[in-house]
Amino acid sequence: MFAAVVMTTTTCGGNGGGSPTEPGGGSGGGGGAPGPIGATITIANGRVTPSEVTVSVGQSVNFVNNDGTVRNVSSDPHPVHTDCPQINAVGNLSNNQSRPTNAFPQARTCGFHNHDDPDNGNFRGRINIQ
Repeated sequence: MFAAVVMTTTTCGGNGGGSPTEPGGGSGGGGGAPGPIGATITIANGRVTPSEVTVSVGQSVNFVNNDGTVRNVSSDPHPVHTDCPQINAVGNLSNNQSRPTNAFPQARTCGFHNHDDPDNGNFRGRINIQ
């Protein structure tokens, strides 16, 4: 008689480029996967537009970078990025690249910023989840 043993390892966050707490990482997604896109935020001309959006629970926000340089989208607070780790799935965006957050699992308000320029208010914003 033979017994089969199956072992699995689960890791949270990350798509290979760091973690929410590593400077410049920003790619720890906080677990989960993207949901339907509820809003889009564009980075262009040195700012995010719009700086505040509202989505439903289970949806994601798509970030589009048209700013001519890499931007690193991260959850508040800086530098630990722990408030809404779903935002950290965006991470580094090259020019002309887009990526969604992971789906937001509960109603709340989440702040985000550019990890590489955290004090620049032009790159700060809020996501309201209802």
